[in-house]
Amino acid sequence: MPVSHDTAVDLVRDLLELQRVMKRVTKTDAGQRRLNPTAIALLYYLDSNGPRRATVMASETGLGPSGLSRQLAVLEEGGHVERTPDPDDGRAALVAITEEGREQVRAVLEQDAQRLAARLEGWDEDQARASRGAINEITTVFLDSLGVERTTSCRDHREPEHADRAHANREHADREHEEPTAP
Repeated sequence: MPVSHDTAVDLVRDLLELQRVMKRVTKTDAGQRRLNPTAIALLYYLDSNGPRRATVMASETGLGPSGLSRQLAVLEEGGHVERTPDPDDGRAALVAITEEGREQVRAVLEQDAQRLAARLEGWDEDQARASRGAINEITTVFLDSLGVERTTSCRDHREPEHADRAHANREHADREHEEPTAP
């Protein structure tokens, strides 16, 4: 039986509330971070996916070209990312995370994990795993409906058929976003 309209409305409200609360928690828990949440998310993305052209990054992350350019400039200035020539097209550049960027990702993930564990103090392991499963399940449904691949480490936990389809979708998206070649 399909999801009822009322349940869908409630789920949208719940997801919007989670999004709002996550923004608030991120601001509250930011502490002495040197980088903003968007910059951290870009580093995590590059750490999980490897070097990418900026056009592909914009498509896969949902950031606009100018916003992405500003974030990458800050990350490059801080030594967190570097641009290297694309081996497939010397006119284009790949953006890659540096060791400094990886260290930043590890530090932020550790801090965030400690803060989350403190917030979930009354939970047991089964509750945490069930919540993670539900979050990953709805994320997979959303990504599949968009025809895009998961861009986090969670992608390794997907069903093989989802992973194969997502890989094909990403290859198609990469081809769509390649820089045009001169005649």
